[in-house]
Amino acid sequence: MDSFRFVHAADLHIDSPFAGVGDADNRVATRLREATYEAFQNLVDLCIKQNADFLVIAGDVYDGADRSVRAQLRFRDGLSKLVNAGIQSFVVHGNHDPLDGWQSSISWPEGVHIFGPTPEWKNFEKNGKVVAAVQGMSYPTREVTDNLALQFSPPQSGNLFAIGLLHANVGA
Repeated sequence: MDSFRFVHAADLHIDSPFAGVGDADNRVATRLREATYEAFQNLVDLCIKQNADFLVIAGDVYDGADRSVRAQLRFRDGLSKLVNAGIQSFVVHGNHDPLDGWQSSISWPEGVHIFGPTPEWKNFEKNGKVVAAVQGMSYPTREVTDNLALQFSPPQSGNLFAIGLLHANVGA
């Protein structure tokens, strides 16, 4: 197997409205409102610094189904920065940002794959050779009670490193 490097992240909750921010002084409130954006930027910088081949994000990119345009643009811009550095991204949506939520018609850069509501495989190539396969699936709606992992299929090839990408809740 050829080597590759990836970074995994989940639950970014970009643009999350922190409870109680209004009670803090202006400087602290501003810092808290920007914290999720800064954390995402740190993630992008980490991928570049560590020479990652790709990034996988396992859901809840945004804090709510009705994600803000600002959050979507910042997310797209961060993924564009990764693409420009030769780093691909594989993303699934979770229960806080399901596919049926509102989103603007932002086009995603080539090299970014957003998984849909059914499991699908996407290959990752390095130096012209397929070295890994990512199978992912997004939450179609906020309320999902089925075990979505049961819908995943076995890897297509025993010669590839296979990654399953799914947002999940532990406990009830």
